[in-house]
Amino acid sequence: MNIQLFNFWYFLFIFLSVGGFIGLYFLLKNKSQLIIKLVLISLMAFALVLHFMKGLFPPYSLNYEIHLRDSWFINICGANIALFPLILLSKNKHLKDYMFYIGVISGIIAIFYPIDPIQKVDQSAEWIDVLRFYLHHNLLWYSPLLMVLLKIHTLDYRRVWSTPFIFLGVMLFIMLNQIFQSELGFIGLRGDNIHEIPYI
Repeated sequence: MNIQLFNFWYFLFIFLSVGGFIGLYFLLKNKSQLIIKLVLISLMAFALVLHFMKGLFPPYSLNYEIHLRDSWFINICGANIALFPLILLSKNKHLKDYMFYIGVISGIIAIFYPIDPIQKVDQSAEWIDVLRFYLHHNLLWYSPLLMVLLKIHTLDYRRVWSTPFIFLGVMLFIMLNQIFQSELGFIGLRGDNIHEIPYI
C-alpha cells in the first residue's frame, strides 16, 4: 500500500469513505432520533479514543517524543475530535452549526488531500496508522453531515455569523495547547522565523 495523489490507493480510500457514509446513512435513515443520537455520539467518542490509541502503533509507539507531541490536540481536526462529542451532547445550535460547517469541510479536505499518509516514509510499516487516519477523518464529516441529513439538527443561515467566532475560539484552544506543550517540553519554542512551528 502506497497512497499518493491520484493513484489507485488514493481513489480506493475515497471510494471506501463515501461508501461507508452512504451505508451508515441508509442504516440510520429509518431509526428513531434517540438511536441516531446514540450512534453519532458513540462514533465521536470512538474517534476520541482512537486519537489517544495511536500511541500503541508505529510511528508513535517507536518514538516517545512524537507520541507526547501528537497525542495532544495540535490541529483543527484533533481539536474537533475532542469537542464534537461534547457539542453533540449540548443543546447549543450555534455550536452544532460550527460542527457541521467546519467538521464537513475539514474532514473532506483531509480525505481528498491526505497529507499525513502521503508524507509517511514507509506506509506499509505504518498501515495501522494510515487506516486510523482515514477512519478518524471520516468520522469528522460523517457525524455532522448525518446530524443534519437525519434531522437531528437544522441549519439556519441567520446563525452562520457565529461560526467564524467559534472557529477562532477553537484556534485559541489549539494555541494554548501548544503553549502548554512547550512549557512541558514536548515541543520546542519558536525560533527567529515566526512561521516555523516546531511540531511540524
